[in-house]
Amino acid sequence: MRYLLFFFMLITLSAGAQNDWENLDVLQKNRARSHAFYIPFDNREQALAWDVEGSSRYLSLNGVWKFNWVGKPGERPMDFYKVGYDVRTWDDIEVPSNWELKGYGVPIYVETGFGFKAKWPNVDPENDPVGSYKREFNIPGKWIGDKIMLHFGAVSSAFYVWVNGQLVGYSQDSKVPAEFDVTAYVRKGKNEIAVQVFRWCDGSYVEDQDFWRFSGIQRDVFLYARPKSSVYDFQLATDLDGEYRDAIFRLNMELENEAGGELYDVLVMLNDREGNTLFSEVVAPRKKMGVDTVSIVKSISNPLKWTAETPYLYDLILETRVAKGNRKVVKEVLVQAVGFRKSEIKGGQLLVNGQPVLLKGVNRHEHDPKKGHVVDRESMMTDIRLMKEMNINSVRTSHYPNDPLWYRLCDEYGLYVVDEANIESHGIGYDPRESLANRPEWTGVFIERTERMFQRDKNHACVIIWSLGNESGSGINFLATYKWLKEHDLSARPIHSEDAGKKEFTDIYCPMYKQIDVLINHAFSRPDKPLILCEYAHAMGNSVGGLKEYWDVIRKYPYLQGGHIWDWVDQGIEQVDRAGVKYWAYGGDFGGKDIPSSKNFCLNGLVRADRSWSPAAWEVKKVYQDVAFRLLDYGRGIVEVYNEYFFKSLDDVDLRWEVLKEGCVVDSGNVECLGVAPQQKQLFRISFPELEDDGAEYVVNLYAVTREQRALLEKGYVLAAEQFVLPCMKKTLVFPKKNGLEIVEADNMVSLQGKKVRFQFDKGNGRLVSYQLNGKELLVDGFRGHFWRAGTDNDFGSEYIIPECIGWKNATEQAKLAHFEMKEKDGLIEVRTSYELKEMNTTYSICYQMNGEGEMGIRYQVDARNCKSSFIPRIGLTWQLVPDFARVQWYGRGPQENYIDRNTGAFVGWYENNVEDWYVAYPRPQENGNRTDIRWMKLMGKEFGLEVRGDVPFGSSVYRFSNAVLEEPGMETTQRHLNEVKQEDLITWNIDGMQMGVGGDTTWSLRAVPHPQYLILPGKYDFTFQIIPIYE
Repeated sequence: MRYLLFFFMLITLSAGAQNDWENLDVLQKNRARSHAFYIPFDNREQALAWDVEGSSRYLSLNGVWKFNWVGKPGERPMDFYKVGYDVRTWDDIEVPSNWELKGYGVPIYVETGFGFKAKWPNVDPENDPVGSYKREFNIPGKWIGDKIMLHFGAVSSAFYVWVNGQLVGYSQDSKVPAEFDVTAYVRKGKNEIAVQVFRWCDGSYVEDQDFWRFSGIQRDVFLYARPKSSVYDFQLATDLDGEYRDAIFRLNMELENEAGGELYDVLVMLNDREGNTLFSEVVAPRKKMGVDTVSIVKSISNPLKWTAETPYLYDLILETRVAKGNRKVVKEVLVQAVGFRKSEIKGGQLLVNGQPVLLKGVNRHEHDPKKGHVVDRESMMTDIRLMKEMNINSVRTSHYPNDPLWYRLCDEYGLYVVDEANIESHGIGYDPRESLANRPEWTGVFIERTERMFQRDKNHACVIIWSLGNESGSGINFLATYKWLKEHDLSARPIHSEDAGKKEFTDIYCPMYKQIDVLINHAFSRPDKPLILCEYAHAMGNSVGGLKEYWDVIRKYPYLQGGHIWDWVDQGIEQVDRAGVKYWAYGGDFGGKDIPSSKNFCLNGLVRADRSWSPAAWEVKKVYQDVAFRLLDYGRGIVEVYNEYFFKSLDDVDLRWEVLKEGCVVDSGNVECLGVAPQQKQLFRISFPELEDDGAEYVVNLYAVTREQRALLEKGYVLAAEQFVLPCMKKTLVFPKKNGLEIVEADNMVSLQGKKVRFQFDKGNGRLVSYQLNGKELLVDGFRGHFWRAGTDNDFGSEYIIPECIGWKNATEQAKLAHFEMKEKDGLIEVRTSYELKEMNTTYSICYQMNGEGEMGIRYQVDARNCKSSFIPRIGLTWQLVPDFARVQWYGRGPQENYIDRNTGAFVGWYENNVEDWYVAYPRPQENGNRTDIRWMKLMGKEFGLEVRGDVPFGSSVYRFSNAVLEEPGMETTQRHLNEVKQEDLITWNIDGMQMGVGGDTTWSLRAVPHPQYLILPGKYDFTFQIIPIYE
């Protein structure tokens, strides 16, 4: 038979035949049936430890292979698979890897559109690179007589495999395993394997995801040996009773009997993690040949349940045994972690173990800044730890099944998973006449991709929802995959289809990027489906504004159950420039202008490519937190604690509190072991200190902290926090009347000179041009009205904010001095300036009051009631100082960057850091580094310091370069990177009455505009602050 198969495959590869990789009727050849993911082990101890490398039945083929790359199929080597073919001159390549990151071909990032000329099912024969791989391996003698399987974890996008010169098979689908039975192809000792991979194939039309288009063998390759007769597949289900207490454990096994196989039985055991056995049963196949299905059904009394909060696991052990005389000899052991969990839709809600959980989720692409789509255990563990730190409890595997290890880790550490099939045909569009979701020719493709995902992942407790795919349109093929899953999933998990809307082939209404009014309307519609946003809060660049408003609504209405932020990690590629500065490359950075690109649209992460936190991540941590506080009565010390967990009490959580006066801690304490039951509130009495009636501002900070070390969280880690600013008398700025300034006028300049200070104004433009203390010049450029900000990705993406507000960009450069006046008033020198911004139909004035100590009082007034834009990016002043200042101290929100629509995770406090620390190096330079609600702020140098105090809290940012360094030259973004931001010999200090929010509902269309309450509308604005010198 193998020779006939070889002959048939050879014919299909010959000239004139339709290429397999462009034939919708050929999705695989000779590939083994899909099954649950497992590794065969030698014994029970090895299996429970998941000691893969220790198993004598496992042989990794990861490592160095010989490699040849060509730009198109017509140039590929046709006979390299033959035994003895000389590949010594070929390059070496690491497997797994993506060949574009090893120097072969061009990395392409497109958000949609494939990356090649599209006319399905064909791909461009002039642009379909082919990689040919070859290596040797050794088959242990003890494997002869066993069934030997060859496993490819994932290959992008289509490939053939040969062993010892014989064609074994063909497969496609870049994100699920392909296995081949190579028993008849291998021999004891040295063997050769050859693989030929095509970058594009017809399957690429349903792999049009928003990610880098990388190629090659990108997950593990290994061989494993099994008894010829053994367990081929198994599916388990853990149904819970109406009280969600007791369970029915179901296990269906496919027992395989092949010619030459030994008679065997299977010892089935379910153990807890302490080694106690819940049940043990021996089963055997009833058929002597072929596949037999055997089922086990067991009642389990009140097992410990699995949830993301309480990820308790049991171990299912399957021991294949054969009789040797009077004893049983274990031939192999399979193990599967089991979580007793029921996921269902009931009463219009998603229930996990009977509770309407909230999915505090994120979408996750598999991405490594150096290795592309190749991610290892360390990277996965880092992701899970960071997600736990940010209170994330759910992950959508956007938009394909992830590495199988990811699911094992989510089982172990507790994350809900929305498991998504590798289906997205975004580039074809959504027209029902064109959409691949509605084309019968593609039905087989859709079903096979769904089936392969399901078969591999069906036994994982973490998978609570199946997703049919992403952005492919609605149609008959998703209806078919929906029905297929309903027929095959013993656990009857809910099914999610964004493309379905509210149609019959989705159990969840899971739209993307809907605004808050849509959520509220759904909640009022008495729905039979919950709403869970499959994507929202587009975290591109400086973003994720307005997240709190979403969750205020989600927490209010029971039919709203959360969503998954887009997305987890910036898909930046690490590069180093000629000066040795690291930066993140994105679409368009490779291959020149002719390479298709969606630019930096791949940089949407809550974490950077290196897994460092973005400022937005702190807001997610705060909004997603599972413990809430209310300060009901400070005088009596009454605090309410709400436990938002659904399954976990707060027995292992302490309450830490502190009272701060003007940012400094005056008292603190601890309440041990809160013990609040899930979904319950409890009052606590705390002995807060009496407050002095001195007009000072007091705040109370409450923290829920881990009592002991958790699996991935250290002892004392802050799980949740809240701040309460106590009412106090508003302070009025009092400007000291310490004159002693002499007025000196010369030409167009006027100087105000004292013993320690000198101010100088240019009467021609009204600007402060010199500010000296003890003869030291502090000023590089005096105050200018500041109405603009360097465009964020949301600003540009809206295609509205930039053109609507562009007039403000250079408005103050064109400002016309309307009035300049200097006079003595109340023992001070006062300089009044006013300006006209004719292009924006706006006026502003700056009134300076100065004394002999070098102090300045500044009143900034803006009349923009009739301005020529519907809103204003900011109302502020900017000035530039000499670079001598190094440290920043402030009393306001921090320590991280924050904006008016993204600052609940930044508490008011006293903070100190370096000037450089205020700059946030977004991969594409843009507005950054702002802090809000500042009461006072100081820049400190070796000789002098400057303090700013506002009459009301203000916003600020400070850089070691001019604001212009962050600017794009025109109305669109360009290929700019963080390494292009160079320090200058100055410090820019922006002092804002206010700056509009950053938005984040989307990064495109009007929905990218910040929510209305976070815009600055036309009007009159008045802002006063003081500048106080600090003499060191």
